[in-house]
Amino acid sequence: MELSNNPTAAREPGRTAPAPDAAGIVAGFCNDLNNNSIELPGFPDVVISIHKALSSPDTAAKDVVRLVASEPALAARLLHLANSAAFNKTGREVSDLKAAVGSLGFDMIRGQATTFAMRQMERVEWLKPIRPVLADIWRTSNGVAALSYSVARQLPGMAADEAMSAGLFHLLGKLYLFARARQESIDPRAIADWEHALNEWHATIARTLLDHWRIPARIAAAVEGQNAIFDADNNDLPPLTRLLCAAKLHYRLRKPNALPEPEAEVALARVRLNGQPFADLVKAAQRDTLAAEAALGH
Repeated sequence: MELSNNPTAAREPGRTAPAPDAAGIVAGFCNDLNNNSIELPGFPDVVISIHKALSSPDTAAKDVVRLVASEPALAARLLHLANSAAFNKTGREVSDLKAAVGSLGFDMIRGQATTFAMRQMERVEWLKPIRPVLADIWRTSNGVAALSYSVARQLPGMAADEAMSAGLFHLLGKLYLFARARQESIDPRAIADWEHALNEWHATIARTLLDHWRIPARIAAAVEGQNAIFDADNNDLPPLTRLLCAAKLHYRLRKPNALPEPEAEVALARVRLNGQPFADLVKAAQRDTLAAEAALGH
């Protein structure tokens, strides 16, 4: 795809190049997705294969095991998670990959394959200039996922694995936009309104990618609606969407050196799940959240 506003494009002698337009660049990347050019630059092939396999209702656990086994680092990560205090539901040791896949379930495999890919992207040479961004996306995804999971475990009828997946996927659109920009030799730091365009579009882009992978609709809808917490009637949102909104905002507001956001604090304070204030659920889940963060950050 050619972008006329690419800052690296050739300039005519004696003429000043037009300022890069973030909205136009992002719209171009969105158009690629609309034309079914579904590609996440820098993603390991094995992760793409896992998502394709899991998108088919005919895929069996043995097929997933075979794919995961082809990537030893991912296989080791899944075994570690299956034996962690946060995710081992039985207390019995999980000694092989087949048992790990069965214990964790397909939703967890989807999410973990994606976060594994995020980590691997930090090692790709052509993505070196955006490694700090990739690392921050990985850390934030894990933090929001751990909080979503631990809070969901307290709520009857809420699937904790789906809550974790929503947290792990919620920045997938940002990952795509930064990687695509780098692929086109575009430096987002040189574009004044890049952050605005990023925040406007990344959730919609994530929904497109998740739908392509046939991620369960509840998870995809929660990711797309991750900022709906600021709506006055946020209590009308589906529970999973409301949980992801609150977990994302709580993580942002409680980060070290976070700037004060009075409006966001008010929005967060309004959130209730199963009639309980979100703040109370977070407090009750503190130990589980720390355990989940430790396991995911391993």
